[in-house]
Amino acid sequence: MKDQNQILKKPRYGYDAPEIVKRMAMLGSIALIATLISLFMMSSGYIKFIVIIILAVTTISFFLPAITILLGSMFFKFRERDWLFDQLALKGNETVLDVGCGHGLLLIAAAKRIKSGKAIGIDLWVQADQADNSQEATLMNAKVEGVQDKVEIHSGDMRKLPLADKSIDVVVSSWAIHNIYDEQGREAALSEIKRVLKPEGRFAILDIDHAPSYREYFIKQGMQDVKLLGPRYTFGNKTYLVLGKV
Repeated sequence: MKDQNQILKKPRYGYDAPEIVKRMAMLGSIALIATLISLFMMSSGYIKFIVIIILAVTTISFFLPAITILLGSMFFKFRERDWLFDQLALKGNETVLDVGCGHGLLLIAAAKRIKSGKAIGIDLWVQADQADNSQEATLMNAKVEGVQDKVEIHSGDMRKLPLADKSIDVVVSSWAIHNIYDEQGREAALSEIKRVLKPEGRFAILDIDHAPSYREYFIKQGMQDVKLLGPRYTFGNKTYLVLGKV
């Protein structure tokens, strides 16, 4: 059994959408059992063949999303993190805010890329969005990665950020804003990003589903150089990167 010091040598950036993964895995298991029962219990013939094909396809349709999300959590989200920071090309003296920081995927990456700046993370620590999500887990990751002195973490709602106007150089976010289910709420979060950015401040947002609408919102709000890059298939569905500046 590994001791605690060994376990903490490697950061843990969490498994995304754990409830979806559990649900899909459970339904896939049920469909698989039904497939096996049909295979061994039904009499051979055309009907058995059709039933088994339907059940097998159903099994795959449940297991595939679960596997894809797990692969995204274990591997692909790190690729997209690097893609985001390649586009930003931080100078090293910025104050960076990670909105919906979770276990610190972008927060800690930002802290590693700055010298005299600061990386601030804000989250509500919702377990349904990321397994074992907590402020303590994020602080531990920062410690393991050796950037705890550059990191500051707050509990807070992205729709009402606990930060002053024009206080942030760069805002980043990854797969967080889409968890607000109503358009008005998402626009409130985008408005807050605009509010806290300094003149010439920049933003980079990785997200699924509604990401193209973020671009449209920022353009309407007068943000500059707004771009929509992608899609890329991090968790099996389309991930976009929205970039721009004040």
